Amino acid sequence: MWQDRDNLTKTFPILIRTDRTEYQKGEILKLAIKNNLGKNICFSSCYPYHLEEKDGDWKSYPYLECPESDINEICISARQSKFFEINLSFVNEGAHRLAVPICSNCKDKDSFREDNKFYSNEFSIR
Repeated sequence: MWQDRDNLTKTFPILIRTDRTEYQKGEILKLAIKNNLGKNICFSSCYPYHLEEKDGDWKSYPYLECPESDINEICISARQSKFFEINLSFVNEGAHRLAVPICSNCKDKDSFREDNKFYSNEFSIR
């Protein structure tokens, strides 16, 4: 998955890939996030990723307001990876991607602030 590391690092400072490009509704999607940024990155404790649906433009699924404090809960160092599993039972059929907001050079348990957002490959739900 991480072949040709130098090219990937230059092209994708944060590499986000799903394990497949096609899923059935209700399956589990496995997501890999590789930090090529050269510094620590953290994810939101409320919503470490946002599911987006392609309907002409990309539109985020509606999310409830975070019931807790939004903090940096999961952080990874440069050249490390993080893996998530997402149940696709509530997802509409069609083209999708995941948007991953990050906080760079942040500390674990500090308030989350989005510095940048990176996107996964496109995948479809049948």
